[in-house]
Amino acid sequence: MSLFTKPIETARKNRDQALTDAAQWEAQAAAKRAEADQLDAGANAAILADESAAERITAQVLTLQRKASAYDQAAREARAKAADAARDSLRVEADELDKAATKKKQEAAKIDAEVDKLRAKLEEYDGCPYIRQVEESDWDAVDGRYRTTVRHHGKSFASKQEALHLTTQSQVIRYWLDEGTLPTSLGDLNDKYGATHNVLAGWRGDTPISQYGEPITDGLREAMAAITGQGEE
Repeated sequence: MSLFTKPIETARKNRDQALTDAAQWEAQAAAKRAEADQLDAGANAAILADESAAERITAQVLTLQRKASAYDQAAREARAKAADAARDSLRVEADELDKAATKKKQEAAKIDAEVDKLRAKLEEYDGCPYIRQVEESDWDAVDGRYRTTVRHHGKSFASKQEALHLTTQSQVIRYWLDEGTLPTSLGDLNDKYGATHNVLAGWRGDTPISQYGEPITDGLREAMAAITGQGEE
């Protein structure tokens, strides 16, 4: 899943425009350099035919090379601008992901509040407590195997999981911006951003960042390519 909002769209347009500008400058530089090379390749024959052509051809070649150099510089500046715009787009995306995660948490909290009210009425009416069954994991005493029994999580569970997914995507973006590399586990994210994810101490480095779904957004992949010239590291 990749989030798409107006602020993200605007930030990505700035990034893409800078990339387009860089590509155009690079194309112009390549064209001038090819023209200079072609002229230089035929220079000897032209000079042998007319010695007075030497200064003119030399001046033309140097002019073309100088233009190519100027275009190269413009392309480098555009690439740097694109990299800055890509980082800006990631910061915007991370902020938008955080906002979306907050909305999902609020949805879950609203559902839980309604459930609590209904449960209280039911317990009062029936005169006994009602507890939702949840996921249980334990060693099987018979064969010694680790088994997990999935119980009912309730209606709010999906919203809570989606909030964790969105938060993970946001944290992966911020981690890459800060560290220049992708995290290898949810433990890495907990270490940097606090205990957001439920990771057992013994499995700290073995809980993948894909625990809740795809952790790397399309925006992050595109920005990584714009900044490094490559995809995922």
